[in-house]
Amino acid sequence: MVIGTFNADLIVQGNQTTRGSAQPAPRAAPATAQDAQAADVAVPPTPPAPAHEFVFTGQHGERTVIGIPNSNDIIPQQAVDISIAFFLTMALIIIGLPLARAFARRMDRKSGGTAPIPTEVTAQLGHLSQAVDAIAVEVERISEGQRFTTRLLSEQRDAARDALPSGTNR
Repeated sequence: MVIGTFNADLIVQGNQTTRGSAQPAPRAAPATAQDAQAADVAVPPTPPAPAHEFVFTGQHGERTVIGIPNSNDIIPQQAVDISIAFFLTMALIIIGLPLARAFARRMDRKSGGTAPIPTEVTAQLGHLSQAVDAIAVEVERISEGQRFTTRLLSEQRDAARDALPSGTNR
């Protein structure tokens, strides 16, 4: 059932809609008596489209609807949260790192250098050093005695070889 259509040029500028000259389109022949009666009934105008949707009507009655999604639907909330966390972290690093270095330098200046070693510890370290030196001297004497013993045994073996006849060297 075709009641009647209008071919119109639709101009959309911002939120205002203006229509060009409206000319009635040719009517189709009514198929039944009810269609003929319905043809005389006025068609109510369509309500205006929301601000985020644009409707364009062509010359032959075809409609083109261009919708703009809500700003909440464009970027997922998780991506927004991640980007906020990233920028907050960068700000913390840029501001916090110099502050931490300045605080560390201030602590170093307040410490006044190295702390003095108590005299008891110094005396104990000196006594320990003397003991280690004495042990080193004793170890050197032991190794010298072992070299002497090894040399004596080697000389005795060489002398015993010389005393044996030439065919019985073992």
